[in-house]
Amino acid sequence: RYMSDIQVNDANSEQAPAYTVTALNTGYKYVLDNWTVDLYTRVDNLFDKRYVGSVIVNESNGRYYEPAPGRNYGVGLSVSYQFDSL
Repeated sequence: RYMSDIQVNDANSEQAPAYTVTALNTGYKYVLDNWTVDLYTRVDNLFDKRYVGSVIVNESNGRYYEPAPGRNYGVGLSVSYQFDSL
């Protein structure tokens, strides 16, 4: 994902720099009769890049920048059953 520079004040005298971060998603879906099992995983900020995740526009103390989270992981499992129609 790419985000271009963003201005942080009305005077356009400060800006958060552009950044590019990478995410990785993968999953597997297994179907057996009426059951479906979906296992998935995700890694955000794969290369653990340091960047400005958000800004507070016109913050009076000049603390415009908020850091983005580092590398983080997610894993999930979904199980579903499809009932037969009558």
